[in-house]
Amino acid sequence: MLSNGVLFFNIAVIGYLLSFFLYLFSLIFKRVRLGRAGSIVLLIGFAAQMLGLLLRTIDIKMFSVTDTYEALIFYSWVFVLAYLVIELLYRGIWQRLRLVGMFIAISAFGMIAAAASPLFSAETHPLIPALQSYWLALHVSCTIVGEGFFAVAFVTSFLFLLFERRKQQGGDPPISLELLDDISYKAVAIGFPFFTLGGLFFGAIWAKHAWGSYWSWDPKETFMLVTWLVYVLYLHMRVRYGWRERRAAWIAVIGFILALFTFAGVNFLLSGLHSYT
Repeated sequence: MLSNGVLFFNIAVIGYLLSFFLYLFSLIFKRVRLGRAGSIVLLIGFAAQMLGLLLRTIDIKMFSVTDTYEALIFYSWVFVLAYLVIELLYRGIWQRLRLVGMFIAISAFGMIAAAASPLFSAETHPLIPALQSYWLALHVSCTIVGEGFFAVAFVTSFLFLLFERRKQQGGDPPISLELLDDISYKAVAIGFPFFTLGGLFFGAIWAKHAWGSYWSWDPKETFMLVTWLVYVLYLHMRVRYGWRERRAAWIAVIGFILALFTFAGVNFLLSGLHSYT
């Protein structure tokens, strides 16, 4: 159990769930200390999960993203990584980000919980030849890092749309709409280069290594390209034409739904060259 990291993944999942409740109670009871405790516990879970990933990588002698179980574990870790980076960028007002942190914590918990379901196995196994490539590790890891930041943009964009409607109905948003919009933009701007490098550049090199062709119009490749174009649209319309707030938020939400479908839905619903991962 220790060698394949499961013990530390269990510590992480407990930490993320506890962090969620600390953030929640901090918001309900307006206690800054609870929010600070939530961030500390989130960081502890993050560190435990990182150690688990390292142990599993040593065990299989390949970066731990070679099957759906490992990808889900890494995905959840990157969710938290992206949020911690954003919290660092806004360290002067980190207390105002607790609502975002709450959603990230429960999302990370859900990812690990899904990986622990009977659908997937935590056991390590010999890799087939197509997976014995460092280009695969670079492809998957960079893509997921990009999607981790897209996840933060999704959360902030979703909250923006929710609280904008609440404001229109006379309510008072618990967090600034301008701040949510700004976080969303920064998260997409950080994640986009990783997604481009991993999803398109490294992905094409691995495809050539594994299948003999840089591009095969495999369903996963196609949906990844569509997702990439949505985020190109987001950045282009924001920088060139000044699209912000509601219009930008909807694009970020749609983009991440496509990213999730590309990550998980394609493997289960459509057959293709990626089916074995």
